[in-house]
Amino acid sequence: VYEEFKRYALEDAAAGYTYGMECLYRYFSYGLESHFRRGPFEDFQVLVLEDYKRNNLYGLEKFWALLHYRKDKRPLKILDELQEILQKFQTLEDFQKSVSRIGPAYGEREDDE
Repeated sequence: VYEEFKRYALEDAAAGYTYGMECLYRYFSYGLESHFRRGPFEDFQVLVLEDYKRNNLYGLEKFWALLHYRKDKRPLKILDELQEILQKFQTLEDFQKSVSRIGPAYGEREDDE
């Protein structure tokens, strides 16, 4: 089921829609907190990095939330590049401040104003 869900979300994103990826990021953030699985966690990291490079913070914020709010505090293997990016964000407010510097929020286009 996970692989099919991920495939639909990626197809949705490729067509220019954001809802599928938003749902996938919420699944990662909340689903991995209650039932951690290494494969989806690794996918989460790769997708977050890809979106971050496209000036999208939504996935990064959900990844940050997973790391900060999960009950299981055992260390996780986080990609070095992602770890470096995460150092810029200590609070949820840091994401709000960065949106204005980086660009529109996930799902918004600059011409939507």
